[in-house]
Amino acid sequence: MLFNIKIFTILIIVTLAEKVCSDTLIFDVPKDKIILIEKSTKADFNVYGFSDSKKTLVLKVMGPSQKVILQKKKKIFGMWTWNKTGEFSYPGLFHYYTNNKNNEIDFDIKKDLVDNIRLIGKDDDNLKKDLIEKKMSLDLFQIKNDSFNIINDNVPSFFKIPVKLPDNSPSGKYLVSMNLIGQGDKFETKKVEIFVQKPGLSSFVFKFAHKFSFIYGIFSAIIAIGLGIIAGIIFKKG
Repeated sequence: MLFNIKIFTILIIVTLAEKVCSDTLIFDVPKDKIILIEKSTKADFNVYGFSDSKKTLVLKVMGPSQKVILQKKKKIFGMWTWNKTGEFSYPGLFHYYTNNKNNEIDFDIKKDLVDNIRLIGKDDDNLKKDLIEKKMSLDLFQIKNDSFNIINDNVPSFFKIPVKLPDNSPSGKYLVSMNLIGQGDKFETKKVEIFVQKPGLSSFVFKFAHKFSFIYGIFSAIIAIGLGIIAGIIFKKG
């Protein structure tokens, strides 16, 4: 019922917008809570929208923010230790869906991806490039062309975009936005919030580690020390 109301609302806005201006872009996500099902081949959710623009359309799905600490070995009083040199702040997932029918990716799309990965510290942007390549190999960063499906051939401007998230997607708050690209336009549209949940123990551990990182670190250290002691006893007896 809620889904039908949202689609009906979009159609009303579309009708009014067509009479006012061109380059109209309207979209919505019927569901705001997504539960990932492992090894499922179906789309996790669909994005519905309308646009009468001839420009490139881009849907962005951005996952919760994550950080990576950059460290280098440093010798102090004859002992090697780790020294923080910087950190990356980046979306845990970043997917782009375009209506381009070829593999030529617009420069603005690549630039937007790079700009959303912030590097703080002394290290150069080669590390940022390595991070992007690593995340792409894990399907956490992706650019998918020709991803828009026309709902009705008689109304080609009305479309849907099936979104399939990888099984290793992080839990948390995601931001979904849609953009017109062309003639110097920037990525500036409204953002719709959705919440992704993953059932099971791994999801609980992930949430606990991020919300209570200090306590998680203490427990991890205690477990590591305990396992080391047990291993020492076993090997000593052997």
